[in-house]
Amino acid sequence: MIFSRFFAPSHTSQNPEKRLEAIQNLSPEKPTDKTILHELAFNDANADVSLAALNKLNTFVLWLKMSQSAHHAKVKKVAERTVEAALMGQGDVTINANEKASFLRESANGELIQTVLVNDPSLLADNNLVMTLLHKVDKPAFTQTIFLHHADNALQQAILATIEDSSVLQKLEKKCRDNAIHAAIATKLQVLKAQAEKPIELMRRVTLCLSKYQALVDKSDVEDIDKRQAELLSEYNDLMTDSSILSSDDKTAVDAKFARISEKVSRHLSRIRPEWESQKAAEEKAEIEALCKQHLSHATTQVNWLYGERLCEATLADVAVVNESVRALEVSADHMASLGGSTKLLDEVRTGIASLNNSLEAFSMQQQYGQKLLICLSQVESLAEESLAEEAKQQQATSTPSEPATNGQEDKENGLTEQTAEAAKAVNTDATESVSVEGDAVQNGTDQNDDVSHKAPESIEAEFKALSEKYHDLRNELISVPSALNKRWHAASRVFSQKKQAKKAEVDQALRQCRKQISVIDNLIAQGKYRGAITKFEKLSASFESMPESVKKQLAKRFEKTAEDIAHLEGWQDYIAAPRKPALVEEAQTLASTPVEDIKQRGEAIRYLRQQWLSLGAGSDDDALQNAFDAALELAFQPCREHYAALDAEREKALKARQSLIEQVAAIDLSQDEAVLAKLYDRTVKQWHECGQVEKREYESLKQRWNKTISPLQTKVNQWHAMNKKAKQQLVAQASALLAEEDIASATETAQQLQHSWKAIGHAGKRDESRLWREFRLANDALFGRLKEQRKAQSSAFDETFNTLFTLLNGIDSESDESTIATSIQDIEARAKALPGAMRAKLDKKITGIQKQQQTRAQQRQVRKVQQRAQSAISVLSESLRAGDFTNISDDDADMLKKRWKSALSKPTPVQQSRHWLTVALEAATDLPSPESDSSMRTNVQLAMMTAKLEKGESLSPAQLLEDWIAHGKVDDQETHLLERIVNVLDNNPEVVA
Repeated sequence: MIFSRFFAPSHTSQNPEKRLEAIQNLSPEKPTDKTILHELAFNDANADVSLAALNKLNTFVLWLKMSQSAHHAKVKKVAERTVEAALMGQGDVTINANEKASFLRESANGELIQTVLVNDPSLLADNNLVMTLLHKVDKPAFTQTIFLHHADNALQQAILATIEDSSVLQKLEKKCRDNAIHAAIATKLQVLKAQAEKPIELMRRVTLCLSKYQALVDKSDVEDIDKRQAELLSEYNDLMTDSSILSSDDKTAVDAKFARISEKVSRHLSRIRPEWESQKAAEEKAEIEALCKQHLSHATTQVNWLYGERLCEATLADVAVVNESVRALEVSADHMASLGGSTKLLDEVRTGIASLNNSLEAFSMQQQYGQKLLICLSQVESLAEESLAEEAKQQQATSTPSEPATNGQEDKENGLTEQTAEAAKAVNTDATESVSVEGDAVQNGTDQNDDVSHKAPESIEAEFKALSEKYHDLRNELISVPSALNKRWHAASRVFSQKKQAKKAEVDQALRQCRKQISVIDNLIAQGKYRGAITKFEKLSASFESMPESVKKQLAKRFEKTAEDIAHLEGWQDYIAAPRKPALVEEAQTLASTPVEDIKQRGEAIRYLRQQWLSLGAGSDDDALQNAFDAALELAFQPCREHYAALDAEREKALKARQSLIEQVAAIDLSQDEAVLAKLYDRTVKQWHECGQVEKREYESLKQRWNKTISPLQTKVNQWHAMNKKAKQQLVAQASALLAEEDIASATETAQQLQHSWKAIGHAGKRDESRLWREFRLANDALFGRLKEQRKAQSSAFDETFNTLFTLLNGIDSESDESTIATSIQDIEARAKALPGAMRAKLDKKITGIQKQQQTRAQQRQVRKVQQRAQSAISVLSESLRAGDFTNISDDDADMLKKRWKSALSKPTPVQQSRHWLTVALEAATDLPSPESDSSMRTNVQLAMMTAKLEKGESLSPAQLLEDWIAHGKVDDQETHLLERIVNVLDNNPEVVA
């Protein structure tokens, strides 16, 4: 023990070499030696001694503690590498899974966790541990790497549950290959999208609700405002149950806007309510006045009905019903009086009530008079029936049929020839013949009137007169005579008045006919038509003799004068005809030699000459003239005959064409499509009308056959037309109804569908198609006109909004901070969502340009910042390395340096490679040239760096090389040129130190 005071243990020697040798003799298994090793490892000033002691102990806990607390940079660096190697399962330091997990969870930094987690697949089995480590690292890029390249399905699902960034999820979706995970990502994106759109949709709906609420201040109907206000408040409260998804600013803005609008609506209601209430009172007064008028009209109608239709057979129930209507009128009048209605109207109503009550009180007596009037009317009707029956018997007994003259007799009587008969097809009959027929009618009428006898007409007329007086006396007692009784009276009395008028008419007709016949005879005499005049007078004489004496007295003077004229004419007839007939023969021959220009005029001329010839009568020596006249007329009529033959040929052709058309129609297959049948029907009907004329008697039979043949086809086509008409009427009604729709866009879409439906429907028939189409087009034009106006107004609003937003974009200050610009752009984008796509595209293009400018400016600022920081760092590094004093760096200079460079400056450590070698390596790594004197070294450096990369997968970055360069410590005078070369490298690559 005494010697121990003079001989100290070697591990306490001041010489590091001796302490290193002592460590070789210490055993960690011995408690004492273990304590010594601990002391040397943590407290020895020499880095090599500390490292030797740590290697001797060689436990993960000690290496970890040293990596965290070592003061010597070399020891700290070796300890960190040893810990990292242990975590990677490399080297001779062992660590169990729990220690490794605990270390990574509690002590490891982010970079170490990333390295270990990527290279140790066993850690990925514990999802909770992995999620904890990923959360600790907190780097999205590393999380994506684990998710895409290292995680199993369960871990991917766990990671996916923590990602809330849509852009990250979209990247994962593009790179993910697993269908289930891909579907889960898509679902998560949809959920996030829905969550992101929820506040926007809620704000949109709330804004719309508040806009409707705001619109109430433009309305004037208080009742409607109250109703709508209650509905909108309910809608607003329902919407605001989800207000938690809104941002605090949005919720505050919505609440403020709601309060402001509520106050406006309240003020608006308080301002218009008094006027509205007075208006409602006036409307109520007007309504009760109108109701009172209606009740007055109804009660008056009921009383009139009682008197007009139920006078004779009314029951107590009928009277009670009418009485109730009058009582209702009294109630309405009292109500109107209580509301202060019109005094004039009230007086009018009360006057009406008094009149109606008087009528009801008198109804019982009036009903008795009415029943007596009905009995009298029945007696008159019976008398009228008796008179009619008696008259019918008299007519049946006295009437005799008259046989009309045949055409042949008329022709013979008038002396017509074949030519004039044929020419009559194209011209009207002569006025003389019509006059003759009228004379016959007068004669027949006169004969019939003379033959009529009456059975005791005086007694019937006397009885009718007595009943008529009684009827009028009873009618005068009634307030109102029922219209039905008046009609029956007029019908019964008309029998007697008509009978009286008929007698007078017969006499007047006979008188007119006789005067007319006398006038006709006088005109014939004046025209030189003596034969016709003589013939007419013979018939008139027979009729005149059968006329009543009263008529004869009125006509006696004119009849005697005409008789004298006729007697005088009979003596002069032969004398007048002698020179006239040769002239007519000459006119006939001239007509025959004249070319025909107008068939109708030729026929008229022939007819006129024949009539002139006949009017001259027949003489004893007229045979030669007659034959010459007939021959000339026959020759003149020959072109007419040929013309009529051609017409007959055309009629025959038309007949065959119509018969053929009927056969074609009969062969049509009615099972064809209705549209085809409709075209066939229109075409055949048109062909039928385009066929020429045929004889009337043949046309009638053809027409019957045509109608019978075309009827099935026509029926089917008409049914088809009717069906199409109904369908198109419905479309017209639907199109007209669209005009009342508020949503014009939706209504026009429906209208376009209706137009397509219209095209799909067939023809509705000539009568209805044009009308329906006109109505349908008018409805569509009106609807699309409204759409055009709406779009025009909307386009103007869009243009105004677009110009406003574009002006705001142009007004954005490019020198403002990024948050201000981003807020402005977000506001503009939100307001631009309602604009059309083209306008939004222009705004987006402008926004993209602004954002690119911002990015460019930000990048430029970042580059300048990096360059400034790099220059400052280079300056600090250069001065510190030249001075060799790393402890007196100012705080401002320290802020310019990263932690890495501050650590390298404050704790320089020995490095394997020389500073010259590191200089050349930095130049090679940054692609900068080296001096020619270092060309060989550069080749070796590049070869060494390439070998390390190929064999070990290690690649030294410029920052690592610079760190090793700095670790050499102070730069002496011989290394100044190397420092200058390093400064040149950093000047050209400021990102290395920035």
